[in-house]
Amino acid sequence: MSARVWRVALVCDYSLDYLGGAQSAFLDEARLLRERGHEVVIVAPAAGRANPAGALATWRAEGGDVVTIPARVTLPGVQLPVIRNTQRLRDDLATQFAARDIDVVHVHSEFGLSAAAVSVGRSRGARTVQTVHTFFWQAEVARGLGNASAAAVRAFARWLRGFPSTHVDLAQAPLDSALRNLTLSLALRVDVVVSPSAHQAERLREAGLPVVRVVPNAVTPGPVGEPLREAGPPLRILWVGRLVPEKRLIEWIDAVVQTAAAVNPGSFEVEIVGEGPLRGAAEQRAANAPVRFLGRLPREQVQERMRAAHLVALTSFGFDNQPVTIVEALEARRGIFYVDPALTEGTEVAGLRASGPDVRSMSELLVSLVRDPRRVVEASSRAAEAAREFDPVLHVARITDAYATTAPC
Repeated sequence: MSARVWRVALVCDYSLDYLGGAQSAFLDEARLLRERGHEVVIVAPAAGRANPAGALATWRAEGGDVVTIPARVTLPGVQLPVIRNTQRLRDDLATQFAARDIDVVHVHSEFGLSAAAVSVGRSRGARTVQTVHTFFWQAEVARGLGNASAAAVRAFARWLRGFPSTHVDLAQAPLDSALRNLTLSLALRVDVVVSPSAHQAERLREAGLPVVRVVPNAVTPGPVGEPLREAGPPLRILWVGRLVPEKRLIEWIDAVVQTAAAVNPGSFEVEIVGEGPLRGAAEQRAANAPVRFLGRLPREQVQERMRAAHLVALTSFGFDNQPVTIVEALEARRGIFYVDPALTEGTEVAGLRASGPDVRSMSELLVSLVRDPRRVVEASSRAAEAAREFDPVLHVARITDAYATTAPC
């Protein structure tokens, strides 16, 4: 492992005004690298007027270095600031990187800002690294518009980044394939790709990437939960995520409703943390079920809710890479209810997997756990062991080893 002090530009195209999984992993890595003595500058879109005291302000208050890039437009829904890879941006980044003598440019996304940073990093002879947070893009589009939507994505990506995307067949749906090619085409321009999960790394290698390192996510040290001695009644289950189709919130709510009809009233309760376009539909479907919608909460409050729960639910299937939710659940010393067998990091030790991703299979597992929660308590007792895979010191050692063994292009 490398003992060298690295001067790292950590780059993210996504707004840090709100914290999704990618942003949380990005900020955690920045803090962990800095705490281990490395010099880190965050390069990210400027904070919006609606949230001037967000993550960037917190990083600065902690003594962190920041380069902010203004964006005039933010794409709704995905909260993506539109920043083009222009000569002016590259000149600005070149000046900023030279002033800090940056030797690693590490991007956590694949859009215009990241493309510009990779270009500047390569021109400097710095090592270039990309952490891929999802290679499993999924998008809904009206029937018959798939090819047109895919063409629009390719045109937008070229306008945004200044180079064409690859055109590899990566998914059955044309739009999903175009989105995944957006990731692949930038990943082919860096020295090494990092995947937080083994299953995504394998997919990236199959797509043609020669060097992919598996480095599981880690969270900054904070309050650690106590293993459960008992669980309910009521059995308390926490679901955390964006309220969007790929997280399968509606299917989860339907499974909760079916479970409520099969067990004693008051024997379990569910909290939903997050916001998104499916909230209204989910609330309607959950009207007579033991479900509370808490909306979007600060990360510290989410972690508090995890420690107050008995079990954390993760219901995505075929979409997630290695959710930060898993790491946070293990830090809270809670087991994970999940459905996707590809999600192995952490879940193989402290997970409880439904026999399938469908509503009936989820409900069957829920019913069994509500009626006999001993497996929930046992999963909680194994959480500390599972959390070792995500140890912060181990994470930094792995990521800096990737820096050290990567020769610049």
